Amino acid sequence: MGKPKPAALEIRVLPWRPRRRKFDSSDLADGAGDVLDIVDDDTGIGLVIGLVATVVLLVFAPVTAVVLSILFLPVEAGIVLVVGALLLIARFTGVIPWHVLMLTPVGDEYETLRLLHRAVRRVRELNGGGRPPVVWRWV
Repeated sequence: MGKPKPAALEIRVLPWRPRRRKFDSSDLADGAGDVLDIVDDDTGIGLVIGLVATVVLLVFAPVTAVVLSILFLPVEAGIVLVVGALLLIARFTGVIPWHVLMLTPVGDEYETLRLLHRAVRRVRELNGGGRPPVVWRWV
């Protein structure tokens, strides 16, 4: 191979870092009422309502899901294309910075540069010329 390069151009596919969501189960428990009070009777009307609701849900839920997915597929594809194009435009106009990853014995260091040609020039300066290596990261 050759000796490792001390710097690389890092391209982050998603320019933001997703945050972990924390779920507190006490919120769900506090918001839920006593469901058995609604259907608690001796005549069995709650059982009939429950069976009818189950049959309606089992029949109409898959049909509704398929119809809605067919209807919204072009909308979702259009949104993905528009967001992707906007991210590319923002990246190449310098709104989202380019990251230069410098590998040091202590750890990784980063420099952020707004324009691509400046980032490539900085990587070439650190590596002593040649083609700059590229590192792809999701976040």
